[in-house]
Amino acid sequence: MDKYIIYTFTYILFSNLADTLGSILATSNTPSFAFNPATMQTGVTYYIAAIAGNNLNGNVDLNDPCLHISNAIPVTWQSLPTVTFSAANPEVCAGACTTVTANFMGTAPFTLTYTTPAGTAMQTFSGNTGTFQVCTAAGASPGSFSVEATALTDSFCTCD
Repeated sequence: MDKYIIYTFTYILFSNLADTLGSILATSNTPSFAFNPATMQTGVTYYIAAIAGNNLNGNVDLNDPCLHISNAIPVTWQSLPTVTFSAANPEVCAGACTTVTANFMGTAPFTLTYTTPAGTAMQTFSGNTGTFQVCTAAGASPGSFSVEATALTDSFCTCD
Protein backbone atom coordinates (compact mmCIF):
# COMPACT_ATOMS: atom_id res chain seq x y z
CA MET A 1 0.00 0.00 0.00
CA ASP A 2 1.36 3.40 -0.97
CA LYS A 3 1.67 6.06 1.72
CA TYR A 4 0.69 9.56 0.71
CA ILE A 5 1.98 12.62 2.45
CA ILE A 6 -0.21 15.67 2.34
CA TYR A 7 1.71 18.90 2.05
CA THR A 8 0.37 22.34 2.80
CA PHE A 9 1.48 25.77 1.72
CA THR A 10 1.24 29.19 3.36
CA TYR A 11 2.84 32.63 3.29
CA ILE A 12 4.76 34.08 6.21
CA LEU A 13 5.71 37.62 7.17
CA PHE A 14 8.87 37.66 9.26
CA SER A 15 11.44 40.12 10.57
CA ASN A 16 14.83 38.40 10.61
CA LEU A 17 16.50 36.73 7.63
CA ALA A 18 18.89 34.90 9.98
CA ASP A 19 15.99 33.47 12.04
CA THR A 20 13.12 33.07 9.57
CA LEU A 21 10.99 30.61 11.55
CA GLY A 22 11.76 32.27 14.89
CA SER A 23 10.72 35.73 13.71
CA ILE A 24 7.36 34.99 12.04
CA LEU A 25 4.94 37.85 12.71
CA ALA A 26 1.96 36.65 10.64
CA THR A 27 0.79 33.93 8.29
CA SER A 28 -1.67 34.14 5.40
CA ASN A 29 -3.20 32.07 2.61
CA THR A 30 -2.25 34.89 0.20
CA PRO A 31 0.92 36.98 -0.09
CA SER A 32 -1.00 39.99 1.25
CA PHE A 33 -0.41 41.28 4.77
CA ALA A 34 -1.91 44.28 6.57
CA PHE A 35 0.23 46.57 8.69
CA ASN A 36 -0.20 45.76 12.38
CA PRO A 37 1.09 48.58 14.63
CA ALA A 38 1.16 46.20 17.62
CA THR A 39 3.90 44.08 16.02
CA MET A 40 5.38 46.24 13.24
CA GLN A 41 6.94 49.64 12.68
CA THR A 42 6.92 51.91 9.67
CA GLY A 43 10.26 52.33 7.92
CA VAL A 44 11.49 48.86 9.00
CA THR A 45 12.18 46.13 6.44
CA TYR A 46 10.22 42.90 6.87
CA TYR A 47 10.16 39.85 4.60
CA ILE A 48 7.50 37.73 2.91
CA ALA A 49 8.14 34.13 1.88
CA ALA A 50 6.15 31.02 1.04
CA ILE A 51 6.62 27.88 3.08
CA ALA A 52 5.60 24.32 2.23
CA GLY A 53 5.72 21.22 4.33
CA ASN A 54 3.76 18.45 5.97
CA ASN A 55 0.23 19.29 7.00
CA LEU A 56 -0.13 19.56 10.79
CA ASN A 57 -3.75 20.30 11.71
CA GLY A 58 -4.20 22.52 8.65
CA ASN A 59 -0.91 24.37 9.08
CA VAL A 60 2.60 23.81 7.79
CA ASP A 61 4.58 21.67 10.24
CA LEU A 62 7.54 23.91 11.04
CA ASN A 63 9.44 20.84 12.30
CA ASP A 64 9.07 18.97 9.00
CA PRO A 65 12.57 17.85 7.93
CA CYS A 66 11.55 18.53 4.31
CA LEU A 67 10.19 22.04 5.05
CA HIS A 68 10.87 24.39 2.18
CA ILE A 69 11.07 28.18 2.40
CA SER A 70 11.08 30.29 -0.76
CA ASN A 71 13.33 33.26 -1.34
CA ALA A 72 12.31 36.20 0.81
CA ILE A 73 10.88 39.39 -0.64
CA PRO A 74 11.56 42.55 1.38
CA VAL A 75 8.65 44.83 2.24
CA THR A 76 8.61 48.14 4.13
CA TRP A 77 5.52 50.01 5.28
CA GLN A 78 5.83 53.78 5.02
CA SER A 79 4.19 56.35 7.28
CA LEU A 80 1.36 58.32 5.76
CA PRO A 81 2.44 61.83 4.78
CA THR A 82 1.26 64.77 6.88
CA VAL A 83 1.27 68.54 6.53
CA THR A 84 1.00 71.43 8.97
CA PHE A 85 0.51 75.09 8.07
CA SER A 86 1.83 78.29 9.62
CA ALA A 87 1.76 81.93 8.66
CA ALA A 88 3.97 84.75 9.91
CA ASN A 89 0.93 87.05 9.81
CA PRO A 90 -2.38 85.16 10.08
CA GLU A 91 -4.33 88.44 10.37
CA VAL A 92 -5.00 89.57 6.79
CA CYS A 93 -6.72 92.74 5.62
CA ALA A 94 -9.51 92.55 3.04
CA GLY A 95 -8.05 92.03 -0.42
CA ALA A 96 -4.54 91.39 0.94
CA CYS A 97 -2.29 88.34 0.73
CA THR A 98 0.03 86.55 3.14
CA THR A 99 2.56 83.76 2.83
CA VAL A 100 1.68 80.36 4.27
CA THR A 101 4.40 77.83 5.06
CA ALA A 102 3.63 74.14 4.62
CA ASN A 103 5.75 71.70 6.66
CA PHE A 104 5.60 68.11 5.42
CA MET A 105 6.40 64.77 7.04
CA GLY A 106 7.03 61.95 4.59
CA THR A 107 9.20 61.56 1.52
CA ALA A 108 9.33 64.33 -1.10
CA PRO A 109 8.06 65.24 -3.58
CA PHE A 110 4.68 66.18 -2.11
CA THR A 111 1.55 67.09 -4.02
CA LEU A 112 -0.85 69.08 -1.85
CA THR A 113 -4.44 69.98 -2.64
CA TYR A 114 -5.79 72.65 -0.30
CA THR A 115 -8.64 75.10 0.13
CA THR A 116 -8.30 78.76 1.08
CA PRO A 117 -10.75 81.68 1.12
CA ALA A 118 -9.95 82.07 -2.61
CA GLY A 119 -10.85 78.45 -3.48
CA THR A 120 -9.09 75.15 -4.11
CA ALA A 121 -5.52 74.83 -5.35
CA MET A 122 -3.00 72.06 -6.00
CA GLN A 123 0.75 72.47 -5.80
CA THR A 124 3.82 70.21 -5.85
CA PHE A 125 6.66 70.77 -3.37
CA SER A 126 10.13 69.28 -3.91
CA GLY A 127 11.20 69.42 -0.25
CA ASN A 128 9.79 69.05 3.24
CA THR A 129 8.99 72.78 3.50
CA GLY A 130 7.33 75.07 0.99
CA THR A 131 5.37 78.30 0.81
CA PHE A 132 2.38 79.63 -1.07
CA GLN A 133 0.32 82.82 -1.09
CA VAL A 134 -3.18 83.06 0.38
CA CYS A 135 -5.22 86.08 -0.64
CA THR A 136 -8.56 87.20 0.73
CA ALA A 137 -11.38 88.62 -1.36
CA ALA A 138 -11.67 92.40 -1.69
CA GLY A 139 -14.90 92.49 0.35
CA ALA A 140 -13.83 90.01 3.01
CA SER A 141 -13.76 90.92 6.66
CA PRO A 142 -10.27 91.52 8.03
CA GLY A 143 -8.90 88.90 10.40
CA SER A 144 -7.74 85.35 10.36
CA PHE A 145 -8.32 82.89 7.51
CA SER A 146 -8.37 79.13 7.16
CA VAL A 147 -6.32 76.79 5.01
CA GLU A 148 -7.35 73.13 4.82
CA ALA A 149 -5.46 70.24 3.24
CA THR A 150 -7.90 68.10 1.26
CA ALA A 151 -5.42 65.64 -0.31
CA LEU A 152 -1.72 64.92 0.13
CA THR A 153 0.59 62.61 -1.79
CA ASP A 154 4.26 61.87 -1.19
CA SER A 155 6.54 59.54 -3.12
CA PHE A 156 5.09 56.50 -1.27
CA CYS A 157 1.56 57.24 -0.08
CA THR A 158 -1.67 59.04 -0.88
CA CYS A 159 -3.94 60.48 1.82
CA ASP A 160 -7.42 61.90 1.25
